[in-house]
Amino acid sequence: MTATTANPAEPTATVGTVPATRHHRPTPGHVVRLVIFYLVLLAILAIFITPYLFSLNASFKPLADILAEKAWVPAKSLNAGNYKSLFVDHQFLVFLGNTVLVTVILTIGQVIFSMMGAYAFARLRFPGREGLFWLYLAMMMVPNVVTMIPLYVMMQYAHLLNTYWALFLPYVLGTPYAVFLMRQFFLTIPQSIIEAARLDGCSERRILWSVLVPLARPIITTATIIAFVFGWNNFLWPLIVTNSNNLQVMTVALANFNSSFGTQWNLILAGSMVALIPLVILFVIFQKQIVNSISLSGVNK
Repeated sequence: MTATTANPAEPTATVGTVPATRHHRPTPGHVVRLVIFYLVLLAILAIFITPYLFSLNASFKPLADILAEKAWVPAKSLNAGNYKSLFVDHQFLVFLGNTVLVTVILTIGQVIFSMMGAYAFARLRFPGREGLFWLYLAMMMVPNVVTMIPLYVMMQYAHLLNTYWALFLPYVLGTPYAVFLMRQFFLTIPQSIIEAARLDGCSERRILWSVLVPLARPIITTATIIAFVFGWNNFLWPLIVTNSNNLQVMTVALANFNSSFGTQWNLILAGSMVALIPLVILFVIFQKQIVNSISLSGVNK
């Protein structure tokens, strides 16, 4: 027998060796496109964020400086006099409390009732379900101003004008958009999960609160944020149904700083910054849930 020896010049292959990956250098055209892309993003960011920066800067200026200087001229000092005047001289804390109270009640009611309506349209079977759903959904196309006068007349006959009830009652029983959003999400949940819960003896109420609600947290978070932002920014309806300073919300109070005798821009800008802070905090905390709900609501699981 003759022994064969391996040629030391030949490379020996080893098991599991991963071929080295080549790192391609970016071409000049790719670099140019990337630079242009980021410049466009920066321009869009500047367009959106510049008004807020100007408002924040002007909120620390006295009224004379706001009227005399350009918007981009920095404030001479971080003087909180406008904010102090807002809360001490103009009872803005009362308006802030009214806004928080109305918004919290409106948000809780709107989310709960929309969730129950969405479950009924998604999983319960009853005659005329689809027709009723699309009729209810068509209300999204109706502008709020069309129903404002009938709602005002209803509140007047119920003797609810200039009360907290008039501020949140028209919106607390759910909205077509929230019902549609939750219904579409509930439809993505497998029917087998619901049937298994029914076989275990769960009632429809328990299926909703113990089975679907934990699975639908992202979409519920989104509906909650939408309802909160709507209630926080609502202006026209509170302006119509209240005439007492003790019931004014922030949006109406800020509008009252603009009168025929002059506009108090320093107080308006300071109040706008106060009104903006909770919304920014809300979005920063729940931005991940918002993105998840948008992606999950369009995916059939």
